[in-house]
Amino acid sequence: MGNIFQAIFKRSPMARSTRAYDFGLQHLPLPDTPWILEIGTGQGHGVAHLSRTLPNAHIVSLDITLANFHREQLQFGPREPYIIQASAPYLPLAHASMDAVLLIMTFHCLPEPQRVLDEAARVLRPGGHILIADVDGRHWMARPFEWVEHAFISPYTRAYPPHVLTRMLNQAGFDQVAIHKRPGKEKGFMMWVVAQKGGKTPSPG
Repeated sequence: MGNIFQAIFKRSPMARSTRAYDFGLQHLPLPDTPWILEIGTGQGHGVAHLSRTLPNAHIVSLDITLANFHREQLQFGPREPYIIQASAPYLPLAHASMDAVLLIMTFHCLPEPQRVLDEAARVLRPGGHILIADVDGRHWMARPFEWVEHAFISPYTRAYPPHVLTRMLNQAGFDQVAIHKRPGKEKGFMMWVVAQKGGKTPSPG
């Protein structure tokens, strides 16, 4: 049943939507030629969109499995991203090598969320930013969302309320945590969380 549900979701417009990326990028400070890590490649629509939207960026995208990723079906920007199969709690990346880490509709299903935040802080340069776009745990749909995910996709799914996510980010060494909502949809299902790793802001270039 789980495989059937995932197959249906893969074909849905939601799986291909890049609106969460676009709204999040509006709130993400980046240098001119950033190194960006996306955790959760999925089918690759998001990372392909990033490579077109940010043509100067060096983009690394990773996932625990690349079974759903088909490079030949995607359209990339002028600088093709690096795609890696790896585990988010154990990132195969050097310390202070990234300017931004993105988790777009990924954080809710991670089995070791605090460790992933710790790893994100490790690979970010001082002053780098993390962007988490996910389900707002305060919303009435958060619990039904969890039930469906537990039944068909992942037993680890949890929709975090902002105060819990803020505490976890602070514990990992992030500060200046900001919660964003779409204008006119302040009571909506989604939230965008941006936080900065302590230290100097990365210089442009």
